Amino acid sequence: LVVGGAYRVRGGDMTVGELTSFVFLFTLLVFPLRIIGYALSELPHSQSGWTRVREVLDEPLDQDPADRLTIGPVGSDIELRDVHVGHEPDRDVLTGLTTRVDAGRTVAVVGATGSGKTTLLHAVAGLIEIRSGEIVVPDGARAIVFQEPFLMAADLRENVTLGAEYTDEEVLEALSLAEAGAFVDELPAGLDTVLGERGVGLSGGQRQRVALARALVRRPSVLLLDDTTSALDPSTEVRVLANLRRVLSTTTVLAVASRPSTIALADEVLFLVDGVVVAHGPHDQLMVESADYQRLIAAFEHDRAAMDAQEQPSGGVSA
Repeated sequence: LVVGGAYRVRGGDMTVGELTSFVFLFTLLVFPLRIIGYALSELPHSQSGWTRVREVLDEPLDQDPADRLTIGPVGSDIELRDVHVGHEPDRDVLTGLTTRVDAGRTVAVVGATGSGKTTLLHAVAGLIEIRSGEIVVPDGARAIVFQEPFLMAADLRENVTLGAEYTDEEVLEALSLAEAGAFVDELPAGLDTVLGERGVGLSGGQRQRVALARALVRRPSVLLLDDTTSALDPSTEVRVLANLRRVLSTTTVLAVASRPSTIALADEVLFLVDGVVVAHGPHDQLMVESADYQRLIAAFEHDRAAMDAQEQPSGGVSA
């Protein structure tokens, strides 16, 4: 405009004022033209984002797996009747599993890798949907402690209560039952100590005990332990299980276990093979009656001895 207008002004075809008016009008048009161009360039991005949002909003909601559970009276037994559960359409992990666990008993769930132990606990907890059959659980809270505990970047109190209303005395009692009271007393701010993401700064055993306290503070009618005490030393494990028997005497405990000492402490053992309970009874009885159970326990003991040997410091004198 300036260069072309200068030639026009020099030739007498327009005045300086007219040229100034043209420049001013063009300046007014630049901003809206840029806005229109930006809007046109963003339309494809907006369309793809809207399509993705609609896919999420229009996706049908699955039924809560816990709705498939049959709730019995308070203090009743846990019953599984011809239960089929699978994670893939054409394959069942639990195939027609039928068993009964008496109320107030501590039962160890034992089996080789892939036998369906964790799937059984998740089904009883109402975390995964069963394909067929029926699971009857007593009325009341059900609490599960996973093998890999997850702690949030929050204070210890919130990691135990998860926002529920519990007094400090109840939280401390739950931590004491989980044998976590000693290391809690050593924390700089006690229950107000902020833990790092995923419990950084705590050992594996300490994280597991905090996760166990999270379940115990709710006083559940059914407590499900997915190899929860694997990171604890045997003496601490014995004390934790003794605390459960003493305080939660009416709570039914299902505990996946691979440590022979843990299995021996349980009242009964559920022995799973390929998603089916092949034996159910006291540990000593199964050791006599089931050759497969004997071989599995022997394998557990061999693996435990090998791990203990690796943890022992090597001897010898350096040159």
